[in-house]
Amino acid sequence: MGALKEEYLPHYTISDYVSWEGKWELISGIPYAMSPAPVTKHQIINTKIASQLDDAIEACGGSCIAVIEAEWRIEQSTVVIPDCVVVCYEPEDYLNKAPKVIFEVVSQSSVLRDERIKFEIYQDEGVEYYCIVYPDLLVAKLYRLRDGKYRKEGDFNEEVYRFDIDGCEVAFDFDLIFRRYRER
Repeated sequence: MGALKEEYLPHYTISDYVSWEGKWELISGIPYAMSPAPVTKHQIINTKIASQLDDAIEACGGSCIAVIEAEWRIEQSTVVIPDCVVVCYEPEDYLNKAPKVIFEVVSQSSVLRDERIKFEIYQDEGVEYYCIVYPDLLVAKLYRLRDGKYRKEGDFNEEVYRFDIDGCEVAFDFDLIFRRYRER
């Protein structure tokens, strides 16, 4: 039996998405389950990321904020829920503009989506920084948008990286998000 033709596959929109139970992402009309819930290590790392970003951004003043698991409605058939974002506007019920920074903490069930699908979406939508965090490897791969394409800034595990977010220099210490797991 051959592969199904694309026209035979269901295509969902936000109006379908808002009626679903549980936690889902919708990418180009295709639903992706966000379950099971992230493991504790994932949650601890994500909390440390958001806390560090929030503290650094607040020290700068301005309108930027760090938000955990915010729903970003990109278009009628695409809704993503990044692990942590920095936005420089006051969102209402959901994000409707591209974040400045996105962190995704990879799990076994999300690795393809985070490395390929979301990578392309975030690049195409103009997200300036995209950081993919690998909790089991204790490393983060950071990309910066240059001339419409992501360029790798490096692999980080103990280093400090300086984000430029709307004129605010945010010194982000990757050691702080991994240290507790490295010391075991």
